[in-house]
Amino acid sequence: MSDELAEIRDFVASYPPFDQLDGKTLSSLLRLFVIRYLRRGSPFPPPGTPSLWLVRQGSLELRNADGQLARRLGEGDSHEAQCLPDSPEHHWVGHAAEDTLLYALPRPALEQLWESHPDLRQQAVALLGERLRRACAGKAERSPMQNDLTGMTLAALIVRPPVHAKPEASIRDAAALMTTARVSALLIVDDGQLKGIVTDRDLRSRCLATGLPDSTPLAAIMTADPRTLPPEAPCFEALLLMTRRGIHHLPVVRDGHLLGLVSSTDLLRAQGISTIHLAKRIQRAADLAELAGCAAELPELWLSLAGRGETAATLGHVVTCIGDALGCRLLILAEERLGPPPVSYAWIAYGSQGRQELGLQSDQDNALILANAYDARQHGDYFRQLAERVCDGLAACGFAYCPGQMMANNPRWRQALPDWLATFADWMRHADPQKARLASNLFDFRLIHGDPALSQPLRDLIAREAASQESFLSHLVANAGAAPPPLGLFRHFVVARSGEHEGQLDLKRDGILPIVDLARIHALATGCTETGTSSRLQAVAGSARLNREGADTLQAALDFMLALRVSLQRRQMTGGQAVDNFIAPASLSAWERRHLRDAFAAIAAAQQALRLAFPELVIN
Repeated sequence: MSDELAEIRDFVASYPPFDQLDGKTLSSLLRLFVIRYLRRGSPFPPPGTPSLWLVRQGSLELRNADGQLARRLGEGDSHEAQCLPDSPEHHWVGHAAEDTLLYALPRPALEQLWESHPDLRQQAVALLGERLRRACAGKAERSPMQNDLTGMTLAALIVRPPVHAKPEASIRDAAALMTTARVSALLIVDDGQLKGIVTDRDLRSRCLATGLPDSTPLAAIMTADPRTLPPEAPCFEALLLMTRRGIHHLPVVRDGHLLGLVSSTDLLRAQGISTIHLAKRIQRAADLAELAGCAAELPELWLSLAGRGETAATLGHVVTCIGDALGCRLLILAEERLGPPPVSYAWIAYGSQGRQELGLQSDQDNALILANAYDARQHGDYFRQLAERVCDGLAACGFAYCPGQMMANNPRWRQALPDWLATFADWMRHADPQKARLASNLFDFRLIHGDPALSQPLRDLIAREAASQESFLSHLVANAGAAPPPLGLFRHFVVARSGEHEGQLDLKRDGILPIVDLARIHALATGCTETGTSSRLQAVAGSARLNREGADTLQAALDFMLALRVSLQRRQMTGGQAVDNFIAPASLSAWERRHLRDAFAAIAAAQQALRLAFPELVIN
């Protein structure tokens, strides 16, 4: 028996109904199995012979006749409704939620199995009945993503028309309306367009606390042009946005038409307890000890979400969300201890946190942008202490110091805006390999806390200059291609030959970061202002140097390697091991090894295409 057939046998024998078969019966079935691969978004069940479907890797979502998510299948789950014509599930249709590998036993072979083992058919019917009873009772199997808001859309949380008033309405009228309607926020609408929002907190802090007369119009106290999301946006996206912005209400708008308002309470009610609870506890923490206690819960939260089937992208957003919340709270606590800042500042994160792709055990990458009025002699000691308190606090919360000291506690990464502008301009206009490496980290920055007016000029400079600086882009290409993917002759993996990681690959260094680099270069070369890797690939797809097929291929390679890392780190955590990025190809299935080779080959091809696009390439 071939290694691949033996692997299929071992997998199939681990899951019902095949786990109840003797070896001889199972072996006779193996030759009848069909292997199907579905790309993300492909319809399920696929066309062809009705079959029992067993998920080898990936996930499927099934929806009932009302279009509601009724069932989600992951590794080891089976779907036999096509072979039970009287089953309501027979009419359910869905799609592959991610790239999915399936083993299919055609219906004639399954019916023969049921004929010789009638108890297996009875079990299938019993399991089907149990699922349908739960559905009828309003307890249908929920998607793992639904449990943490990713699979639920904002439309599901809109239960009443939006309560609104005109900008010229008075504070007194607004308070009366909010009391009558029993709402904590009022949307300000003029000529059918959303103009702003007023919350009960605004009434306290901007009215009562300042002594404004109650005849003051709402336009004077509203938050103008509030952030909005469309109704089809995942609730988890709203959760992250509200947590990062420190807001508690989010208008839902489609094509300029106001549909409703979602609050953090709505999300809490829908979610139960998870990420938003932890983020809110961080926002209320009184000291570093309490913050460190909250941060210590992050690995368990990550493991829980990973176990529910959350994607690697969502897990990265979760860790980033908590990292952002910790940084913001540490800054606020530092200000309370040191006093108000003498000049305004912007605390930025770059690297994986800037891209919103933080993983477990990530180190910290941060910097301070100070206002033009900053004077090192007058203000330097304040911001030195502030940076040290925050960097030390993040380290105490599990985000290790950057080995290269690229943090705000280093004076080099604590500069006034004009100095930062000069530094960024120098990196692009007078590039060399080292400057390109620094830019690769810093140019992924994102504002975490402080004055947005201090960070936006840097973003504008990058968008304006980078695309025209061929030497700078060439150095980025050279740096990105300095370590080719670990594939040798005949596509054999090149692994460590000795040491602690003998026989292993580094998924992050060898696979994930090269795609991050490629996406960054294409984004900078086209003036794209996105910082997330997937957002960059989507934005530049179809550009002069990266066609849509190439972008989709890199995205698929990234998704595969991130999922592989999540699986690895889940095993490490549940086994009580330290989390890392090292994986032995020998430990992977034949299917995983094949796709890992394809992913590395896609990276190599994309790197080669960039080399050809920059013939004046500077060799390190």
